[in-house]
Amino acid sequence: MIQRVEHIGFFSKLKSSFVGFLMSFVIILIALAVLAWNEHRTLKNYKGLVAASEAVIGIEPEPVDPAHQGKLVYFSAEVTSDTPVSDDPFGLSRDALVLSRKVEMYQWREKERTEEREKIGGGTERVTTYTYEKVWDDDHNDSSRFQDTSHRNPDSLPYDSERFVAENAMIGAYVANDAVISALNDEPLALGEADDFPEDFRLVSGNTLYRGDDPDRPEIGDVRIRFSEVPYQIASVIAEPSGNGLVPWTSPAGTSILLVEAGQVDAATVIERAQSANTTFGWIFRAGGVFALFIAFTMMFAPLSTAASVLPPVGRFVGKFAALAALIMAVVIGGLTIVLSWIVVRPLYAIAIVVAIVAAIAWWSRRKATPPPPPPAMSMPPPPPR
Repeated sequence: MIQRVEHIGFFSKLKSSFVGFLMSFVIILIALAVLAWNEHRTLKNYKGLVAASEAVIGIEPEPVDPAHQGKLVYFSAEVTSDTPVSDDPFGLSRDALVLSRKVEMYQWREKERTEEREKIGGGTERVTTYTYEKVWDDDHNDSSRFQDTSHRNPDSLPYDSERFVAENAMIGAYVANDAVISALNDEPLALGEADDFPEDFRLVSGNTLYRGDDPDRPEIGDVRIRFSEVPYQIASVIAEPSGNGLVPWTSPAGTSILLVEAGQVDAATVIERAQSANTTFGWIFRAGGVFALFIAFTMMFAPLSTAASVLPPVGRFVGKFAALAALIMAVVIGGLTIVLSWIVVRPLYAIAIVVAIVAAIAWWSRRKATPPPPPPAMSMPPPPPR
């Protein structure tokens, strides 16, 4: 473990906070633009998928019928290839669509953790702690950049992770493009002693090769390689035929539709899943936009928090208050942007909402203006007999 201590003066912090203050306006504009664009994107994709559900027709996967050119079609068929796929350095060849090789090395990884301690007078003491752990990683960790150079990794991985795709893959009578193959399911590739591995690797499990003394007690520099494959399998496609290829269909909304699901899946389910993904992405963009606004408003209030940090307790209180204010402003402004953008891209809904609001206000006003009925007259009891 190594620690590095930096002392940051008050005026340096104040200068940085003003730079962040100016940058916050740029971030706000970008976040608002993303939120507005997302409502347009979500609705446009929704309309495109609705149009696809109305236009799609089911066809046989073969032969290619010229009458289907330019239309949106649906079919299911097995994806196959007439040529095997190979990983030549490891002597592997299989009747499959994809062979994948994942190379990992046991190596040191540097972890960095930073703490800041406020000092009286507005300065800050920044303490950065570097710790080291041994991990399996498919990315090379360059130990020459470590703070503690006593932790050394090999200069590189002996092999790269790679993906080998079969040529001439077909789905029925149509060419299976990357969009089709990428949607298919993979599984571990079964290896055997008959496979021609490099001499320094040995088979330690069904799909894993190992270079090192003991897989249960790895040492720095040990390497393991795992293999997987995408076997021949059925896929369901919604696309536009073009010759014997499959291309995206342009919907009346201007969106591109090319949908693929692994397995035998009916057209309605394929489109329903695409709609669900569209909705999910919509909420992800909304959350991301509001979070960006929160960061921007926090940066906007930073000079105030920095100025108050001359007295650390006051600075912490102001910082918490500023964070709460930034959160409220982000939620309110982000929410209003989402609502207004939603209304703008759905004018018919907007008219209906306005009419409903006006009707509710008119009903309430009429109800308040109508005087209450007078109370019933009290009947006097008859006088007692004399």
